[in-house]
Amino acid sequence: MSTTWRTEQLRRLNQTMKAIEILAEHPDLTVIYQGKAWGYRDLLELSVRIFRLARQEGFDVQAFELWFAKDAELFAHYGLEWRVG
Repeated sequence: MSTTWRTEQLRRLNQTMKAIEILAEHPDLTVIYQGKAWGYRDLLELSVRIFRLARQEGFDVQAFELWFAKDAELFAHYGLEWRVG
């Protein structure tokens, strides 16, 4: 994978995390992100997908793992599983 592709993916991840941060304070709201209306569960699900991709590509995902573990009950509430194998 090219450095440009990875940089773009990390930029998108940063934008996603900012949207999640907004929704964390008001999880009943909807945020417009990438031209679509997203709820908190949608953005959590997207962050899990990006986490898995980053892990597959060999990136350090420890910060994700700490965040996910800390908020495991929240992920479970939305029916999301983040652990990989």
